[in-house]
Amino acid sequence: MDSKPGGKKFGVLLFDLDGTLLDSFSTHYRVYEIVFARFGISISKEKFLKTYSPDWYQTYEAFGLPKKDWESANKLWIEEAEKRTPGLLPDVMETLTALNRRHTLGLVTSGSKSRVFKDLKRTGIEHFFKTIITGDDIQNPKPAPESIESALLSLGVEASEVVYIGDAHADYDMARAGGVHFVGVESAFASLSSNDPGYTVCSIVDLPELLG
Repeated sequence: MDSKPGGKKFGVLLFDLDGTLLDSFSTHYRVYEIVFARFGISISKEKFLKTYSPDWYQTYEAFGLPKKDWESANKLWIEEAEKRTPGLLPDVMETLTALNRRHTLGLVTSGSKSRVFKDLKRTGIEHFFKTIITGDDIQNPKPAPESIESALLSLGVEASEVVYIGDAHADYDMARAGGVHFVGVESAFASLSSNDPGYTVCSIVDLPELLG
C-alpha cells in the first residue's frame, strides 16, 4: 500500500521510541561502544550510522560479533542502557498532548520491556499510550510486522486506520509489511531519506497539523 497518509484522518497513531520520542542516539552509541569493546571490537559512528537497524542483531552482524556471543552481548547491553537516562526530544511532550486529544496513541519499540517502561515513567509519557509493545513481547523484531500486528490486535483496529511514526528505515519496512501507513521523523540516527517517494519525513512538531 502507499504509506503516505495523503490527507486521510487516522484514529490510531503508533510511535517508535528511540530516536523518535527519546533522545537516545548518543546513549545507545556509547552502550554499543562498551558492548563491542568487551568482545574486542572497535566501532565508528560512520559505520554505525551506515549499518544502523532497530534490530540489534543486524548491528551485531555488521560489526562481526559471533553469534555465540549475542546472548551475552544482549545482557550487557541492557545492563549498560539501564544505567543511562536520555531525555525526550524537543517538543515531544507538547506534540503527544496535542495528538492525544484526537487520536488513540500506542508505542511499538524494539527496546527491552524493563528499559522501555523505566524510560516512559521517568520522562512522564507512559500515560499517553493505550498499548505498549516491546521487544520482549514478540519473537520477530523489526522489520518483521509482528510488533505492528500485536498492537493492532491489542487495540482492536484495522491496519487501514493506523499510522506508524518512526525514524529508521526498518520502521518504514515494518509499517509497510504490517499494512499500516507511515510517517518518518527527523532523527540523529538519520536513516530515512526526505526524498523517498514512499513516505513523508517531517519534524515531530509538525505531526498534529499533518495528521489532523
